This record gives sequence, structure tokens and C-alpha cells, in this order.
Amino acid sequence: MIEPIAGTVEQCPFCHKTIRGTAEICPHCGAERRFGPTLRESLLTFTVGVTAGPVFMLLIGAGLQLAALAAAIGGLIGFFIAHSRHAGDRWMKPPDKP
Repeated sequence: MIEPIAGTVEQCPFCHKTIRGTAEICPHCGAERRFGPTLRESLLTFTVGVTAGPVFMLLIGAGLQLAALAAAIGGLIGFFIAHSRHAGDRWMKPPDKP
């Protein structure tokens, strides 16, 4: 039997069984390889950015126009933070089966 090249196989980070290096889903446990942020992570950082800037501007008394501008800038910053923080690939835990 021909042994696979060591660089083409890897271990699943959850079940530790051997899988192909290009696998997107582990056939043993169902763990999924993700690229970039999930929808929840994107929405969370966007929401924090949209709310934190205006709250700060209103607390220091800068006015509604600057608060609206801070909301727009904060939303963009939140979006870019989510995408830069989760820029690489990572394995997500498989869903629990009932």
C-alpha cells in the first residue's frame, strides 16, 4: 500500500482522526473549516462599532451630526475588525446532534 505524503494529511482538531489537508468538513465528527468571520461575528462587531461611537459623542456633548458620523465610521471599523481578526481559516466545532 502506498503511504500518503505527510504534507497532504492532517488531524482534525476536535476528533484527532486523520483527514485530507484539503478537507472542508471532517467526515468523522462533522467539524467545519471556515474562512473569514461568521455572520454573528460580523454583526456583533458592526453593532458595537455603530453604538459605541455615538454614545461617546453624545456623552461629551458633540451633537447629533457628529454622533451620526461616528456611527458610520464605527460601523465600518467594526466590519473591518471582524474581517481582519478572522482573516485566516479555522475549524468550527461541529453542531451537537440530538
